[in-house]
This record gives sequence, structure tokens and C-alpha cells, in this order.
Amino acid sequence: MRIFFLFLFSLLVGTAGVGATVAVHDPSVVVVYKDADGNSFPEQNESKSRTKFYYVMGTQLEAAYSKDLLNWTHFQPSFSINGSVTNDFLKVFAESATWSNHYDNAKMKENLWAPDIIYNRALKKWCLYFSVNGDDWLSSIALLTSDRIEGPYEFKGTVVCSGMDNFSSGLGNIDYKKVTGSDRIASRYMKDGKWMGEYGSSCIDPSVLYDETGNLWMFYGSWSGGIFLIKLDENTGLRDYSHNFGYGNSSEIWDNKSLVYDPYMGLHIAGGYYVSGEGSYVEYIKDPDGKGYYYLFMSYGFYSPEGGYSMRVFRSETIDGKYVDVTGDSSIFSKYIFNYGDNVQNGVAIMQNYKWSWWNIGQTAQGHNSLLQDEDDRCFLIYHTKYDNGTIHHNVEVHQLFFDEKGWLVAAPFEYRVGDKLANRSYNTEELAGEYNVIVHRSVDYKNLKCNTEESFYINADGSVSGAFSGSWKYKFADGRQFLSLETSAGTFDCVVMEQRMDDLSEKTLAFSGMNHQNELCLWSYKKPLTQKTVSTTYKGSSLIIGDPNTKKLNWQDYDKFHAIKVSGDFEIDYRFINHTDGTENWHNWAFAVNNGSETWHMRADVWNNSTFSGSTVNFKHSNPDFKSVFKEKEVVVKVRRVGSSYDIFAYAEQELIFTASAVNCTADEEVTVYLGGEDCYLDVKEVSVSALVSRNTVGTTNADGNYPAAFNVEKSENIDFIGDFDINFSFSNFRNADNKDVWDNYVVILNNGYIRSDAYSWDIEGDVTMNTSWGDDNESFLELMKNSLVDMNISKEGNTITITTEITDEKGVKHNFVAINTNALSDNTTIAFTCEESFLDFYKIETKRSEGSEATAITKITTDSPYIFAIKDKIHIKSKQKGRAEIYDFSGKLVCTVKYCDGETIIKGLKSGIYLINNQKYVVK
Repeated sequence: MRIFFLFLFSLLVGTAGVGATVAVHDPSVVVVYKDADGNSFPEQNESKSRTKFYYVMGTQLEAAYSKDLLNWTHFQPSFSINGSVTNDFLKVFAESATWSNHYDNAKMKENLWAPDIIYNRALKKWCLYFSVNGDDWLSSIALLTSDRIEGPYEFKGTVVCSGMDNFSSGLGNIDYKKVTGSDRIASRYMKDGKWMGEYGSSCIDPSVLYDETGNLWMFYGSWSGGIFLIKLDENTGLRDYSHNFGYGNSSEIWDNKSLVYDPYMGLHIAGGYYVSGEGSYVEYIKDPDGKGYYYLFMSYGFYSPEGGYSMRVFRSETIDGKYVDVTGDSSIFSKYIFNYGDNVQNGVAIMQNYKWSWWNIGQTAQGHNSLLQDEDDRCFLIYHTKYDNGTIHHNVEVHQLFFDEKGWLVAAPFEYRVGDKLANRSYNTEELAGEYNVIVHRSVDYKNLKCNTEESFYINADGSVSGAFSGSWKYKFADGRQFLSLETSAGTFDCVVMEQRMDDLSEKTLAFSGMNHQNELCLWSYKKPLTQKTVSTTYKGSSLIIGDPNTKKLNWQDYDKFHAIKVSGDFEIDYRFINHTDGTENWHNWAFAVNNGSETWHMRADVWNNSTFSGSTVNFKHSNPDFKSVFKEKEVVVKVRRVGSSYDIFAYAEQELIFTASAVNCTADEEVTVYLGGEDCYLDVKEVSVSALVSRNTVGTTNADGNYPAAFNVEKSENIDFIGDFDINFSFSNFRNADNKDVWDNYVVILNNGYIRSDAYSWDIEGDVTMNTSWGDDNESFLELMKNSLVDMNISKEGNTITITTEITDEKGVKHNFVAINTNALSDNTTIAFTCEESFLDFYKIETKRSEGSEATAITKITTDSPYIFAIKDKIHIKSKQKGRAEIYDFSGKLVCTVKYCDGETIIKGLKSGIYLINNQKYVVK
């Protein structure tokens, strides 16, 4: 087994991976600041003139650096002897090589494994702790130091050894005597006269850190006797020989059958009895409330693609305390057990083999990680992964870590991308409800390279969960933290909600990561990304009335008098109307119905179902309002959405959500007719929006590194054609490569045969173009603005003039404006499309707007003593002798808002500059 281990390892490392970011096995991360001369520092200076980097050091001298944890540059650290740079590793690691019986330079390099890197504050040096592996446990951990992160590193000494016995001599025996005072190796380490792996350590895989009191420590070990902790002397970087944890140097300490302490190896932290477990990494991490723990990550199983390798998580309040998992299980074993594969009792398996549905190759054997809590308190998990094709390929992956509501770490579903963070706002039910795909990180048939794959389930508007899971959900936003609780048939999962770009697709969507604290099961989920292709019709005046305004008589089954729309596939229909009713009964209100040709689901405004689809279940959620009055003479918005086999209903009165309802286990995709009507009421319809919910529309390409390589005009959206006047709105994200300084590498609008770039540059446009931006000529600000920006663009044509009005919101929420006006656009036909250059466009909504009826008038009855309305600068004033309501339209006739005014003076603020219509009168807001 030992020979196989070495042979396989030499094949695995240093080989470019499938879709690799960079191939570094056992990556250890550190933050480095560099000045213009290349000097390396652990922190930024006061003038903030240093450049920040992330460095990873790995097995067999593989290493890389990055500015963003995304784009990695490979390098190999250099080494020296007495100031002279050399690649003679036998000489650099002379005493370690002799102890491990290495006499060939190439073989020596092959056995330089799993280092850790840290800046020593006392030495003012970068300290590189390397595992020097040898057969028969003849291993050691060596310290090398350098002024610069890349080297050259000089050997400074050996920290700890393994493999010694009473027949050996040299480094290990000398160090053993220095620690214990004894010339003879104690019998507890021996079996048949040789080092016994069931008890003795395998002296590799260092993890070095300062604790919260400033003391320097090292965790180490792999399989064999387990993971141990020793104290280091900050002034040398080597072992503190005076420290024995208060136990002395005469004998080992046991707690029943669990080893607590060994005089030479140190404090026993994890493992024992040759159970699997290696690559320990410990980091002190505080949650947003300031509560901190020392988090111990270990990798159980064997590191090959089919080895069942997975990361397990424990924690302790003190660095030398007892490390336990979420259910209280110890990291220390009292006997041998097979502790990986189907056995997930000890340690939270933060992820297992998995494969997203759009991947051709799944990821396996994730592990040997490091951890980072950055200066802004964001936490990252850095590890290597293998693949289910069984090849030798591997690469570095970075996932952000978040705290769930109970204070445990969970990993984001997708790789980290620049700008990923929790939203500092609450999500509403409309945003959360929908179809999700989920991967539950269960144990799998790892020997046959099996992976966890996606299942589909629904978060329904009524608070239920259906599909692969059944149960309920609750959402909570608290002080910038995003929590979702899923109470399901598979247990209760405490989740963290985030927005992420999906690996290799770059489509941005809601995602969440959760943990079942009872059975230590983790899951990842994402909302199915869709583009909303909408046609919205505004009905000016009273051009669409459902029912009889004079009698308010409408029968709930008079579908021929209802408004009807045929739809298929996934869709959403939004209705906005005034609900006119006397409100004698709860059901004297609006209603809707869905007919599939043979059955009808009819729901009233008081959430009563007169009929439902066979096999479906309808539930609702509300706070028991007075249904006679809650919608009476109010502006009502009703949204009917179908995604997959679930319908979600959202009903608002005066912008307040009154109820949600869901119908689950319905037939997906079938053509249906959706009706809007009611009973003993009439509806004055203001707007109807019909949306096809289709697979996400994107422009551009993304590679495995998360970069956007598409050349100009290679990737294009579909054409949208108009004849005559039109009005269309686009909502999309503009993602660009973070280090790119070219202002043209963003979205580009194609207008017929011409182009208008986001940096206010155009060519081949018919007619004349004038452009104005809020950022002027400040290219630096523009580049920062366009990185991960949200773009809201309206393109309209009236006569021979095309106007493009764009609002761009940057990552910090600051809004910027860009207006392009194309005059003398004489062609009656207009074609609109988008392209990009080294960027990526992710379209959320494309809305074509039109109107019917005459010029807008306020339908709301104004009292006979009409209000006095006037505008002063950026405000509209309404003076009235009694309460009332007025509707404010923009100049195109679209309703902007409905205002309730009081007895006295009401001042309306927050309107954009422009012309507004109130009661068929024009008012100018400056």
C-alpha cells in the first residue's frame, strides 16, 4: 500500500487539470502585499500603495498567485544555500533527505509534500514548513525562511520527526532525546521493533498559525496515530522544547482508550488507530456576532479520484481544546473504524463528489484544504479537486464560506467570483418562490467514481416545499444575514441565501447552502435561471373594463365576459386594475381561473377555490384580512406564475401583499387559458403583462477560470424586429474581466447595422447620434462602474428619433446614467440586438411595452371640491379639503404610482425629472 501511495501521488501532482484554474495539490493560502520593488509584506501600508495578492503553496513545489482568487499564475518558489540559489534539493533539505533515505534529487522533489506558509512576526520572515516524506514513516517537517514570498528559501531546521526506533540513529532519534531526555524510543511507538503506525504519527501535513493570544502553534499528522499539536517558538519558528501542555515528558496520557497526549508527538487533536484523516488545517474564524472558534478541517479517505476523499469540519473554543462536530462527536477516535464512505458520523462533510447537470465531468475527492478569513471578514475555502473520469488531473477551487443561523460554516454552491456577497436587503416571496435544483452531499459509490447529482424541487409562494422534498420553508433577513429554513422530508436544513454566478455558465441566480444539524448532511441549491420575455399593455383611460360599471353585476362563471389569455410553457401574467365593488360578501371581488381544456381551477379573491385540477393541491398564506374591504375600491395587482408543475399566485392591494397561494403537482408546459374576472364587481384594468419564462438568455462565453474571452461581435443575442414606433426595456447584468482596462470591453447595442458601446462610442448608425453620460471622461470610474453592474435600458422610437435611456447600477448601489439620442433614423424597420467584447451579458427581463386607449386620465373619483395640484422644482403638491386618491402617469401614459392624499397639503417627493399627468393635467418636475 505504501509503495502504491507514492507512485500514484507522483502522477497526480503538477499536471494541468480539466478546466483547471491552476494545478496545485494540497494548496496552502496566504495573503501577501507587494510594493513596486517586489518586496513582500503581510499587511497593507498606510498609504495603501502595495498590491494585494493571494498565494498558494503546494506539493512538489507547485505554487501560484492571484489578485482575485480566480486568475492564477503558476510559479515555483526558489531555494538557496548560504545565499546561492540552487535546485539541488538534496542539499537544501540535507538533514531531512538523510533521515528519509533520499539520495536522488528528483526523488527528493517528489517527496516534498503539503507545505504550509505563514509570516513570522518575530523573525520578520516568510516561513515555509515543508513535509519531507519517506518510506516506513521516516518523515519530518522542515522549516525554511525567506524575505520574499517567492524565495529564495533557506533551510533553518527540523520541527518534528517520525519513524525512529531503537535501531535507527540520526535526526529523529536526536530530536526525540531533545524532547524527552531519553536515548531509547519508548515501546509504545513500536511494533516488532519498528515504528507503529497505529500509535505513532506520520509526520507530514503541517498547519501553522498564531492563536488569539499571539502564541505560535503547529498541527501535523496524517492517518496513522492521528493529528497532533505542538507549540512553536516564535523567535526561531521551530519547536518550543519547553512546552509540554502541563503533562510532562515521562509518559503518554489517556482518556479511557483515547490518546490525549504524547510527550514527543504533542497534544492529540484528531484521529488515531490508523483511521483516515490528513491535511488538517486550523483557522480562528469569527461569525458576524463576533463569536469565534478554531475551525479544524480535515480530509478523510484516500486522495485519489476514486478514494472517497472528503473534507470534514470540527471546531473548538480554544486552540488546544476538544474539537467536536455539529452533533458533538469528537475528532479523536478510541478504536479503529472505517470512517469515510458511508460513515459520515464524525465531522461534517461540507461537500462530497458532485456533478452539476450541465457538466460533462463531475468533481471528486475534494480536500486537503486551507482556510482564509480576509480583512473584510469574508471567509474562503481553498482546496484541490479531482474528476470522475479517473484521470490524474486536479486543480484549485475556491468557495466562499458563510455562517448559518446556528453559527456553523457552510460552503457556497458555486466557485467564488469577484463581487460575490450576501445582499444587504430582504428578498420578497416573489423572488424566492420558484423551481430549484438541489444537490444533497450524501455518501456515494466513490470507488466507481459516482457523484451526487441534481434533483428538482419547488419553493412555493404559500410557504410549502414540493418536488424532491416536501415540507415548508421560512425566510429571515437579519442585519445583513440571509437565512432560509427548510423543514423537509429529509430533515431540517439551516441555509444561507446568496446570489451567485453558476460555474461555467456565469448565469446569476439565487442560491443557497444549508446543513441538517441533526444528521450532518449538507446541500447546495440554486433557482432555475430564467429570462422573462414580456409584452406589457397599458390601458389608458378606461379602455379595458371587465364587468358592468353601472350594475357591478358579474357572474363568477361568465368566462365569456372575463379577460382571457392563452399561454403555454412556463409563464407569468401580471394584472393591475381598480377593483370596484360594494363588498357585500367576501367573494364580491375579482377572481381568476385557469382552464386546461378539460378542467378549471377557479380561485376567488378571498382564497376560496370553486374548483381545482385533479391531483393538484392548493394552499394559501395570509393574515386573515377582511376580504370584504381589503380589495374594495383599491388598486390591485394579481400575478399568476407557472414554473414546472407549480403555480404561484401573488395578490396585492395598494402595493401591500395580501395573500399568496400555490397549486402543486399540476401538469407542466400544457397550454392553458387564464381568465381574469370576478363576481358582483367590475374591474378597470390598467395594465396586463404576459411573460414567457424561458431559459436564461446570455451573450458571451465564460471559461473555467470565470473569465470572459469572447471577441467583439462573435457572440450575439437574437434579433428583435420592429416596424414603426416601439418601446422596449432590457434588464441585464454586465460582467467584465476585473483586470481589463479597455473601456470597450462591455455590452454593445446593435441598432440595425450600427453599434453603440457602453462607453458612449458609436459607429455606422443611421442619422445623427448625441450621447451624454453621468461619468463624463473619467475612465477609471467607468471601468469600476461596469464591473458586475446591473443595466436597465429603455429603447424607444417615436417618428424618426430613437432614444436609448440607460441606468447603470454599480456594485455599491450607486446609479449612473447614459442617454443616447439617434435623430434622423428614417428607416421604418428597426432591428435591435446585443453583442459584447471580453464581457458577459446576463438578461433577466426583456419587456416590449405598448398601450391601448386614449390619453391617460385619472379614473379615481375626485371629490366635488377638487384638489389644487401644482409642481415646485422636484416636488408635486396636492392641497385638498378632504382625503382622496390621485393617479400619476408619465408622459407616455404609463401609471407611475397611486397617491393617497390627506385633508390638507400632501407633498410628493422622489419623482424623476420629467412631465407627469394627474387628472389629465400636465405637471413638470425638474
